[in-house]
Amino acid sequence: MFYTRDKTFFPRLFALVLPILLQNLLSSSLNFIDVFMIGRLGEASIAAVGSANQFFFILLMLIFGMASGSAIFTAQYWGRRDIKNIRAVMGIGLSLTLGLALIFTAVTFLFPHGIIRLFSRDPAVISLGGTYLRIISFTFIITSLTTSFGVVLRSTENVIYPMAASITGIILNTGLNYLLIFGNFGFPRLGVAGAAYATFIARFVEMGIIVSITYIKKLPAAAGISDLIRFTKQQVSVYLQKAVPVVLQSVGWAAGFSMYTMIYGHINTESLASYNVAGSIERICLIFFTGLGSACSIMVGNRIGAGEDDKARGFARNFLLLGVLVALVISSVLFMLRDPIISLYAINETSRTYMMGILLVMSVIMWARACNIIFHMGVFKAGGDTLFSMIVDVGGVWLIGVPIALVTAFYFHLPIHYIVDWLMIEELLKMIVGFWRYRSGKWLNNLVVAVEKKETVNEA
Repeated sequence: MFYTRDKTFFPRLFALVLPILLQNLLSSSLNFIDVFMIGRLGEASIAAVGSANQFFFILLMLIFGMASGSAIFTAQYWGRRDIKNIRAVMGIGLSLTLGLALIFTAVTFLFPHGIIRLFSRDPAVISLGGTYLRIISFTFIITSLTTSFGVVLRSTENVIYPMAASITGIILNTGLNYLLIFGNFGFPRLGVAGAAYATFIARFVEMGIIVSITYIKKLPAAAGISDLIRFTKQQVSVYLQKAVPVVLQSVGWAAGFSMYTMIYGHINTESLASYNVAGSIERICLIFFTGLGSACSIMVGNRIGAGEDDKARGFARNFLLLGVLVALVISSVLFMLRDPIISLYAINETSRTYMMGILLVMSVIMWARACNIIFHMGVFKAGGDTLFSMIVDVGGVWLIGVPIALVTAFYFHLPIHYIVDWLMIEELLKMIVGFWRYRSGKWLNNLVVAVEKKETVNEA
C-alpha cells in the first residue's frame, strides 16, 4: 500500500508531523478560543469577531504566500545542507512579509469599522468588530516575524521550537481571555475588546520565544543582517517566480472565502454567526491535513533538492494515502459530535439548524479537502509547481465556488447549509484536476539547480 523501500520515511514523518500538527493546532486555536469564548455573548459578538478574524485571515494568507518562497527553497537547500543560501532566501522573505504587515497595520488601524462593514450590515456587528480589529492590527507585524522564522525552522527540521512557542501562546491566550472577556478575578470586563488584547499579548510572547530560541541555539535561521542581505538577483528572480503565484493563490483563495462570508452576512446575522462558528471548527479539523501538507513539502522538497526524484514521488504518494485515511477518521468523529459541539454555544434555534447542516456537509467532503490540501500545500509546493497550483485553487473558488454561492443565496434564496452543500462541487472538481497533475509528474522541479544554472549563464 505504501512506498516502503526507504525505511526512514515513517520515523522522519512522525518526527516532523507531530510537532507541526500540535503547533498548527495550537496556533489556530488562538482565534478559535476567541470565537468560542465570545460565543457565550451571543450572535452579534460571534459575527463581529469572526468577521474581524476573516480579514486577519487574508493577511495571514498574504504573509504565508510570501514566506512560502522561503519554505520551498529552504527545504531544497536543506537537502544539501546549504545554510548560507537558506539565510539569503530568508532575507528575501522577511523583507516582503514585513512590508506587507506594515501596510495592513496602517490601513486596519485607520479604517477598522469600514472593513467590518464589508462583512455585515448589522450596526452592532460593525461596532464590536471594528473595536476588535483595531486592537489586533498591532499583531500583524508580530505575525510576519513569527511566520518568517517559523517556516525556515520547520523546513530545516527544527519543528519542536515553534511548537513550544505555540503552547505558551495558547495557554496565555486562554488565561487572558478568561480574565479579560468576562472580568474574572478583579480584571475589567472588556468583552470583545478583551479577546483582542489577549490575542495581541499571546502572539507577542509567541514571537519572542521563537526568535530568542533561534539565536540562543544558533539554528540555521539565526541569520545576521549581513546574511539576510546577501541574496543575489538570480535568487530574487526565481524566488519571486515561485512565491508570487503562492501569494496570488493565498490571497485569491482567502478573498474568495471572505466573499462567502460577505454573502452569508448579507443574508442574516444567524447565517454569518453559524458559518463563523462552523468554520472555526472546520479549521481545527483541517489542521491535521495542513500538518501533513507541511511535512510533505519538507520531506519531498528535501529529496528533490538531494536529486532523489524517485523517492520524492514515493513520498508524495504516501502522504496522499495517509491524508485520505486520516480524513475518514476525522469526518466520522465530526459527524458524531455535531450536536454536543453546537450545544456549547449560546445561539438560537435557527443558528443551531444552520450549524447542524454545515457541519454535516463538512464531514462528508473532508476526504476531498484533505487531498486538495496535500496537493497544494505539500506535493506541488515541494516541486515548485506554484503557478499551476495557483490557477487551480483560485480558479476553483472564483469561477465555480463564488458563482454557486451568489446564485443559490440571492436567486434561489436557499438557507446557508444548502448553499454550503452545493459548494462541494468546487472541491471535487479541484481534486480531480489535482490527481491528473500529480500523475503527469510535471510538478517535480529542482529549483536549486535552476538557480545555479541561471547564475552560471549570467556569469558567462
